[in-house]
Order: sequence, then structure tokens, then C-alpha cells
Amino acid sequence: MQKETARMLIVIAIGLFLEGCGDDFLPPSYLNDLRVIALVSDPVEAGTADEVTLTPHLYLPQDDSLTGEVWKFCPFSLGPTSGYQCAVPACETELFPEPDGSVRATPGALAFQCVSELAGGDSPEGVPFEIPEQIDVYFNYQVSTSSGQTRDAVFKQVLWTQGPPPAPNGSPLFESVEVGGLTISPGETADPVAESAEVEFRVHIFPESLDNFIDDSGRSRTEEVIVSFYASAGRFEFDRSSGVDVSQKWEAKELEPGQTQADVYLVARDLRGGQAVFGPVFVPLLR
Repeated sequence: MQKETARMLIVIAIGLFLEGCGDDFLPPSYLNDLRVIALVSDPVEAGTADEVTLTPHLYLPQDDSLTGEVWKFCPFSLGPTSGYQCAVPACETELFPEPDGSVRATPGALAFQCVSELAGGDSPEGVPFEIPEQIDVYFNYQVSTSSGQTRDAVFKQVLWTQGPPPAPNGSPLFESVEVGGLTISPGETADPVAESAEVEFRVHIFPESLDNFIDDSGRSRTEEVIVSFYASAGRFEFDRSSGVDVSQKWEAKELEPGQTQADVYLVARDLRGGQAVFGPVFVPLLR
């Protein structure tokens, strides 16, 4: 149980790291500048021969534009205390993004290439002497904009070193999202909301999209899902909820001059690397 709790805290911490750094006095759910909302991997876990695609999901203010996106792969990291610095700088590989910012890579091939280059030498800090059945590999993403903002994000992926993953690990799936009791789809506009008024966002996750797995104590478990809420205007009551049927109230308060619309994003995380993004949906503001 302690290991599972620690794992949950680590995943939530990485999620907070992905959200980027903003004003310390603003809630994490408030989007007021460049933000890496999520890095979504398909597949979530990789076998030795699997090619994976990683896609960044960003919030970019309307008056800003992207000027650069840099991806790097590292098979062995020194961890969060070192800013996920690569344990073997020579093994860090730059990946070149597609026009949509996504990258494709075969982490097994890149990791084994690193191991072969290290064969016969001393194992650096952060690199195991013997390769276990599974290891954590890291994709580092940096994005910058015309306003001079830069954000860094990290995706930690499980790589199975003996073949394909023994059990599927997919991402959670959104079944439906309702705004004020009405079902909405990504890219759609909700009914207008008057200043200081509230509206409820209700989220349904397909229970079947949460996988069963064996935890560190050998018990069979079902994934938990955390849903995070983000808005570019107004405020959510809370930043996140846990469960397959959750809701949060959003209030059109603390509006800034010139704000006429709230862009809303939802992110579902299964605490084992699976992520799904819903949005944006748009809420017009009546002022």
C-alpha cells in the first residue's frame, strides 16, 4: 500500500510538473500563459520493437505563437532531483517533431543502443548493472513562444526489455462531458454564462478503459483515474477529482478585462502513464 501511495504521489507530481510554472498565487487550473497540459503516448507502455508516438497538448494564449519545439529521449535519467538530467549524456537522442509537434520513436532500439555502447565499462550513476524486465525511459519536451516563454515537460514510459508488454495498458477514455446538463464535444461552444454565475462540468469515463494490473505487493488491482480541470477564464471549484463519474463547478468570477470566453480543457490520468485530453470547449462570457 505504501508503494502504491508513493507511486500515486509521484504521478501527480509529474502531472503538476507538466502543467508548467505560473503565478504562485493562481490555482493550477487557471490557464493564463503557455502551458503543457499533457504529453500523450500511444502506446502507453512499449515493448522492445514498439514504435511509440508522443503528442503534446498545449494551451497557447491568443496573442502568442510557437517558435520552437525540442524533443529528446533519454534511456536512463538521474530523476526529478536532477531535473530529469540524462545519466549518460552521450545516450541522449534528439527527436524531430512532425508538423503537429508529435514525435515517433522506438525506445527499445534507442535504449539497447545505449547499453551496447556502455558494454564493458563502468555503469554510470542511474544506469543498472543488469537490465531488468522493465525499465523507465524518459522523453523530454521543451516548447517556446514568441513572447519569450519556455516550458519543459517530461514523459516517463515503461519499457519492457524482454519483448512486448505482458498485459495491455491503454489510456482512459472519455465517455461524455456535460456542461450545464448538456452534452458537449471537443471544439464546441457551450451556452453563454453571465459574470458571477456558475455552471457544472460533469465527466464520465468509460470504466472499461481502466486496466487491471498486478501491484508491487502482488495483488490484482484496477487503475484509478484522476480528472484535472483547466480554464482560461473564471475559476473551477477544485482542480481535480477522482473517479469515473465526477463533476466540478466552474464560476465566471475574477474575470480579467477583455475576457469574453473561457477555453476549457479536461485531462484524465490513470496514474500509470495513460492520459487522455478533452477539449478545448468554449464558454462565452456575458458581461
